[in-house]
Amino acid sequence: MNASTDIELDPAVKSRPDYPPVAIDARASHQVFIAEDNEQTSLTALSEQCQTGEKLSIVADAESLPVSLAELPLSTALYVSGSEGYLWDIHNRLTEMGFGVDKIHLLAPASAARRLFCTHCYTTMEGVAHTPYTCTGCGRPLLVRDHFSRILGAYVGVQINAEDPADLPATESLDESASDVKEAC
Repeated sequence: MNASTDIELDPAVKSRPDYPPVAIDARASHQVFIAEDNEQTSLTALSEQCQTGEKLSIVADAESLPVSLAELPLSTALYVSGSEGYLWDIHNRLTEMGFGVDKIHLLAPASAARRLFCTHCYTTMEGVAHTPYTCTGCGRPLLVRDHFSRILGAYVGVQINAEDPADLPATESLDESASDVKEAC
């Protein structure tokens, strides 16, 4: 490689999900709105755009979806609202059921809190809002990276300074990085 060649690196993290604005899929015969517990209000404006009789609202976890959606055609448009971990749990369950990714519409996560996966002990933690974060499984101080696993619906946590675990950086809120994602929507 020529030493004078400039290499440009894209600073955007490629594994971090993008949540573009969601609009009703007019081609779909059915519209289904799936919300995590108290996140139904974010789907209200979308559901009001549908004609009466063609929409269904569900508050469900990933395990109960097969029963709720058993009779619907695979051409159904699905809109999901909730925490980021919930979004990807539902997304993954829907694809397992045969729904195409083009029919699954994920709204921007309801909060900046993240699901975190510890690469050392494989513990998954919910609601992580800052870095570093102490793993509830192995007790290691973890750096919350922007690397996202769509399969786990989680960000990766790696031990900070393994040579001197007492040498930790200042705590930093994850709100700033999450707001960058929401502003892009």
